[in-house]
Amino acid sequence: MEDDVQSAELIRLQLEAQGLTVLHAVSADEALRLAARPLSLITLDVMLPGTDGWELLGQLKRLPALRHIPFVLISIVADRSRGFALGAAAVMQKPISREELGAALSDLGLGAATADGPARRVLVVDDDAKAAEMIALRITSMGDTVIRASGGRDAIEIARRELPDLIVLDLMMPDVSGFDVAEALDREPATASIPILVVSAQQITAEDRAKLEGYVTGIVGKAGFDGERFTAAVRRALSGRAVAA
Repeated sequence: MEDDVQSAELIRLQLEAQGLTVLHAVSADEALRLAARPLSLITLDVMLPGTDGWELLGQLKRLPALRHIPFVLISIVADRSRGFALGAAAVMQKPISREELGAALSDLGLGAATADGPARRVLVVDDDAKAAEMIALRITSMGDTVIRASGGRDAIEIARRELPDLIVLDLMMPDVSGFDVAEALDREPATASIPILVVSAQQITAEDRAKLEGYVTGIVGKAGFDGERFTAAVRRALSGRAVAA
């Protein structure tokens, strides 16, 4: 949200250069209306005429649909401590450069899928076709490409051949389990560095976590599948950051 047309245009151009589609709100009411749409990021100027930007930030952060959406505060007065205390992911001071904004987006896992090449490729490994399709839809909605494997053995072979950017892995599969896949890929230099995000229907025990330690980037539960949380986890995994289970 930004009431200064010139500043808004500069921010829009910089965000679009990162591969993002931009919606512009010039008022608090419009920001709240647009917040009902699927979003990946919200930028907010807290110095707005007739509006308490800090209060608006608090209102937006309380909306359930925005629980996992990162907020970037961009303002002439960058009160970092207050911004972070209210849940902002980044606080930036105007004027900002394309490099600064690009670095902030990269830290949030929201940079362009690829700046100069094809979309990132994600290998989805799950013997449950419906579960795999639900995950695949989430990933393709982010602009990335999905490769599928219906079992652990196929997953190992495909990962070796395709070297995907990320592997979304089910643990409980017949024959070759997700544990086996993670261990096998970790043994080979070509696949050891591929981030693995585990999506499991079962309760992950302390013993399971110990077995997975060092092999996977994060764990997300299938029960009550939270699409926004999964999307955020994928972005963090692709940005090279650990994902809280």
